[in-house]
Amino acid sequence: MRNLQYICFVLLIATVAGCIPSQALREGEIDHYWYLQADAWGQAKRRTLNLAGKQLPSRWVLRQEPSLIWSTVSIVRAIDKLEAGSEEFNAAISPAHASMMLTVLSDLRSTLEDLREIADPETPKTPEKWSSAVAKVLVLTEKISRAATAEEGRNDDKKTGDPLGWSAGPMIQMLTAYLNERSEGNLLAGMEPGQVGQLREVLVQVVLRVSFAAAGKQDPPALRETVTKMMRQAKRPETLEKTLAKTLLKEAEQAPPAKSGSQLRKLLSGTFAIAPRMIELLEMFIRQWDRVDSMLIEFRYDKDQPIVSFTLNIKPGRQLRLANLHFMQPAIVFRGGTRITIQPKEVHTAETVVLFEPLEGGRAEVRFEGILYGLVRLLALPIDNAALREVRVLSAQNPAGRLTSVTILMDAVGNRKDPRRIMVFQDVRTTRVLRTAFNIRKLTQKTEQVFNYITPSRRYTYRRTKTSNSPKGPK
Repeated sequence: MRNLQYICFVLLIATVAGCIPSQALREGEIDHYWYLQADAWGQAKRRTLNLAGKQLPSRWVLRQEPSLIWSTVSIVRAIDKLEAGSEEFNAAISPAHASMMLTVLSDLRSTLEDLREIADPETPKTPEKWSSAVAKVLVLTEKISRAATAEEGRNDDKKTGDPLGWSAGPMIQMLTAYLNERSEGNLLAGMEPGQVGQLREVLVQVVLRVSFAAAGKQDPPALRETVTKMMRQAKRPETLEKTLAKTLLKEAEQAPPAKSGSQLRKLLSGTFAIAPRMIELLEMFIRQWDRVDSMLIEFRYDKDQPIVSFTLNIKPGRQLRLANLHFMQPAIVFRGGTRITIQPKEVHTAETVVLFEPLEGGRAEVRFEGILYGLVRLLALPIDNAALREVRVLSAQNPAGRLTSVTILMDAVGNRKDPRRIMVFQDVRTTRVLRTAFNIRKLTQKTEQVFNYITPSRRYTYRRTKTSNSPKGPK
């Protein structure tokens, strides 16, 4: 969804310019551009998630429950069944629980984004900056652990966790299992089933494994136990940051080179790009949880590729709006039932594919509302409100540069002979490597952006090119 912001930015430039060049299409020519990816969900096999030897259900049902008391009882029962090995997690979530879950998931998203930056080889890092960054992430994970779990026997004689936050614990376990599957089991390798049941242990393992791999080092086997003990005993997580940084710096200096650190970074590079967006999508829904009847999250596998499906059911007469995330973003409105299927890597095109399937009269609709989009329609192109069918994202990188391509397929709203509409945004960046005495990083030499809006009768195209010698704007 966030990639729509780039499209809207291009549209704004075009609107100010006064028009977008267009050309007529031959009858039936849109058939060459319009194609829907095959929905692999029906052929995919249901399989439990494996969390370092511990089995988690592949089916998670979240229902809206107004009563805080009944919701708390439902969550506790669901967690007990989860620990007993249930094949399905089924819980009723009150708006109050949803609010607390939102806070925890937001912190988790920040954690993954920070880890992605730590693992990014293009981000300049000295050993001191690396250890400080990792320590900051560990402190945040401790806050998450304390908010989402109930724990006995701490030194300050206080039971951590809040019943409102417990609902986030299973969600984090589910996401961690997905990340571990995407990393082919490398992320949590070496952990015992009993350890993966402890949220703090899992989060610390993820942070240390990725951070040391990013530094080209093997994470010391005993370090996780040392760090978790320090975190468990601290009265306030914030007081740990400096001590953790010193410990991490010392351990990294003594750690041997990683045997497969680059492989782990490669496996997780795409995952850390997808996971924060998945969490952000959940946050968007949870903010309007009182409008939701239920949400079903399922995991399946197609040729060993995990597929995630969100089935969203909105209460009758209500709608869930995803709007105002960016001043240019069109509103995305859900009514009734919609199944959103995320295929992380399509076999033939290597694209991440998001499919939108209406259920029982429901739909997901893109609405171009407000004065700004009124000007776009008047001055630039005849953009239509439309039902979402599919979003495809391709991200490819090599030493010469990077390509990002976003394709959105929609059905225009209203009685039309051919409702098909296509938006395509491509961003191509040519880079060069800059080597200094202390680091290696890439500099962008040229950026070319191409926007296409295709209707059955016309194709509207806008190009923008920017080079390092023309920093003021397009040529």
